[in-house]
Amino acid sequence: MRSDVVQPKSSRRCEAICHAADLLREGGPSALTSVAVAGRMGITQSAVYRHVTDMDELSALAAELVVSELIDALHNLVLDPNVDWEQVDDVRRLCRSLIDSAVDNSSSFAVADQWRFVDGPLGEGIRTMITEGYDLIGSLIELRWRAEFGGEIKIAAKGRSTIAVHARAIHEDGQAIARLVRDDDCSFTHEELTDILRHRIIAGWAAFVIDMNDLYALPFPMIDFAEGVPADTATSTELQALRTPWSRAAVTVFSRRQAIVIGPVPPGIGVRWPATVATAS
Repeated sequence: MRSDVVQPKSSRRCEAICHAADLLREGGPSALTSVAVAGRMGITQSAVYRHVTDMDELSALAAELVVSELIDALHNLVLDPNVDWEQVDDVRRLCRSLIDSAVDNSSSFAVADQWRFVDGPLGEGIRTMITEGYDLIGSLIELRWRAEFGGEIKIAAKGRSTIAVHARAIHEDGQAIARLVRDDDCSFTHEELTDILRHRIIAGWAAFVIDMNDLYALPFPMIDFAEGVPADTATSTELQALRTPWSRAAVTVFSRRQAIVIGPVPPGIGVRWPATVATAS
């Protein structure tokens, strides 16, 4: 008796989707055919359609499976309770784990990256799951912003849009680094890419806080340029420098326990860099 007769239909449907996902990873959409799926399942081509309506449905389900595995990996990494987002070393370890994940799942990243914008069920399936990644990052940065600045502020439509835009930008930075990991011509080592990603995450977080604090008329975040000196002890000249549009774009943030400075420092502010300060040009 054939195996597809004795196995439950739902089990065979899952098997078809898994084989379709493997075919996507191995050869892209052109490799995903009913003949190829049937061959891997050991059934006839027509029997594939006992388990899915058509190849459009199977393509969408396979794409969702491929990207969902990436989202699950992202979820486990960024929500790791052992990661303290206020510690630069922890952020760097997280970034290295993300680089390693991009290496381990390079074929899945390639599917998501190459086919996310195509029309039809395949692209729609990928975009659906990528949106979940945006939502995950949005929830994370909102949670941290509330803990450090926003408290119980009611976030209206403009604030929600701000969160969504920054979450997408941070996600796209990660995608760009994952693309470099797969590029054989990339001249950067994985350690160097880890530092680049760390700087991008810090800069993205800083830009997000500035936008949200501006939107809700919250004080400019505490800036610790050297050894934990809060902004309220700075001179009036230093405070004025911090309020200028140039410095707001160039100098950002911050943690309660250590300074993180991105970009050049405003004129007139003397800075002695401690070991805990991370800089990026």
